[in-house]
Amino acid sequence: MQILFNELSLVGQFDNQDVFIRSGLLPFVGVLKEMQGFSTLLLKKSDVWGHKITPSDTLHSFLVNNAFRTSDEVRRLKSAIAHLTKEPFWDSDTKQDLDSTYFLDGVDIWGSSPAEACERDKVVVSFVLSWASSDPLNTIRNGVNVPLLNLTGSGKLTGFLWSNKRISFESYLKARFSGGKLDFSQVDEKVDFTSIQPTEQSLFIDTFRKFEELTWDQIYSDNGLDYKEYHEIIDIRHRSRKTYKFRASQKFRCHGYRQKDSFIVIRFETDHKLSDRG
Repeated sequence: MQILFNELSLVGQFDNQDVFIRSGLLPFVGVLKEMQGFSTLLLKKSDVWGHKITPSDTLHSFLVNNAFRTSDEVRRLKSAIAHLTKEPFWDSDTKQDLDSTYFLDGVDIWGSSPAEACERDKVVVSFVLSWASSDPLNTIRNGVNVPLLNLTGSGKLTGFLWSNKRISFESYLKARFSGGKLDFSQVDEKVDFTSIQPTEQSLFIDTFRKFEELTWDQIYSDNGLDYKEYHEIIDIRHRSRKTYKFRASQKFRCHGYRQKDSFIVIRFETDHKLSDRG
């Protein structure tokens, strides 16, 4: 998937560079990090670095500013762009037709990244708080509305790919819940993810969302989850650990163990045979 860096979303909207880091850069880097988990390519226009982040500072001047070159956020931004960007710039091989028209809020945007996205995969990544930060970004191509998916925060891309059946159940869980209360890195990929039928997946996802939103005290006491210790060995890899289970439905269970503030999932149970033993 080709995702275009929307230079129109940089219009000097941040009061100063500190505000840019806090309010603009962090959510933007979150999107780039999410993109790295999928087969995406970030394309940019050749003049993007000249666009303003504050009334007086360009993106380029910010990136080379000695006061910020050691900032973790700036290093992460540079690293993310380096991993996702492939030369040449898209404007050296534009897909826009000279006879086509592109408008955004009545403004002619021919030659911009949103216009180019209309001719590619219809996805852009933008900074927040600009006139071009809305989602969808409704671009009028030759008089017809082309709604562009506009990524301004992490989570949107994963949800889009999942709802359009472009990623697997495994990929969705690992991306959607990464860094939260649930960790799916220890699940047996060859068995467990494929054991859940498409009609059953939403039950697990709904429960995982609920699990993520509750505090641990609420998890322990929730009658629906029925979180409790499992008294048999669920997986020989973890035989020395105390493991637990919770309900994904009346029939389905999820097994794993708690590590600090995360529940490490190691097994899905779809037939209740394991629970009958422990």
